[in-house]
Amino acid sequence: MSNPIPTKTQKAVVLLNFGGPGNLAEVADFLFEILRDPNTIQLPFPLSFQDRLARRIANKRSVEVAEQYEQIGGRSPIVEATEKQRQNLEADLRKAGSLAKVYVAHRYIPGNTRETIQQMIRDGIDDIYLIPMYPHFSGATTGSSIEQFCQLLAQSDYTGKVQALRSYPNHPDYIEGLSDLIQKALSELKLDPEKTRILCSAHGLPQSYVDQGDPYLMEMISTVEELRKNFPQWQFDLCFQSRVGPAKWLQPYTDVLIKELPEQGVQSIFFVPLSFVNDHLETLFEIDDTYFNLARSVNLTPYRLNALETHPQFIKLLCEKALLWEQGVQGIDPALLMPASQQFRRYDQWILYVWVICFLTAFHFAIA
Repeated sequence: MSNPIPTKTQKAVVLLNFGGPGNLAEVADFLFEILRDPNTIQLPFPLSFQDRLARRIANKRSVEVAEQYEQIGGRSPIVEATEKQRQNLEADLRKAGSLAKVYVAHRYIPGNTRETIQQMIRDGIDDIYLIPMYPHFSGATTGSSIEQFCQLLAQSDYTGKVQALRSYPNHPDYIEGLSDLIQKALSELKLDPEKTRILCSAHGLPQSYVDQGDPYLMEMISTVEELRKNFPQWQFDLCFQSRVGPAKWLQPYTDVLIKELPEQGVQSIFFVPLSFVNDHLETLFEIDDTYFNLARSVNLTPYRLNALETHPQFIKLLCEKALLWEQGVQGIDPALLMPASQQFRRYDQWILYVWVICFLTAFHFAIA
């Protein structure tokens, strides 16, 4: 059956998200997709070597990670949660008179982005707007998702246009949505501002990425500064979780900071998970289990803010961005948002190392 021939421009918004395993059997493949991404794990080896290494690590770690997923229900809730966001956004677009369809592409669910692209082509879409579900830009998140989407789009039969949204770390609707949730939670919990610390715990990033120009840290700081304005009587700390490996990551580390707080007279901590608009393993297990237990072990009482999910202000933000794009006043060339190529690190650098070793060996024997 041939694809339908559109009589007018068929527009689509695509929500780019992280993804997660739908069941415990999918954990190993999900981890493999993350570890093989050269924008997430930057190694000075050819990509084929990274794939082999990623598979070994994923198979080994999947046992432990599957146990963590089992404790939060046996799967990641992020797919279902993003679908609700998609439905709410599409409903708001219809109310505003927009006919744009809304799709979802999860970066690390094997085959998901390709399936989304194929469905859009079958639907006759010829104008696409990519919206990251990451409020803060990083080449390892938004950049990687856009790169994957555009690479697969180039391999398809798509011949239309594509634009993207960069980030929205201090957008009024994003800040207002977070502030609304924080205010309601603090009022209900009746915590003492003098003895409570609000921990804005964000997903970590290797320090080297920021040193190379990744704007993630600066955008995080801008969000925390905006929140501080709305809660002047409360003390906020920005910290970072989910670090992996021996390399230096963004600091302060959440677990290290927790241990230091009792010495500062803090009795309660209230987690505000920044960079997460959906609750998933990093909030439901890493914070609710690992960090809560750590806090209690040093006599701190822990609490956590739920993610934005379908908060009206967040959906309003997405809707406004999509409508501005339709009006031609919002949208960036995706090529400007893709992370720096890892080709040199993956291949050319490896060849250079081999060449230098061969040269030095030859030189050694020449003068021996």
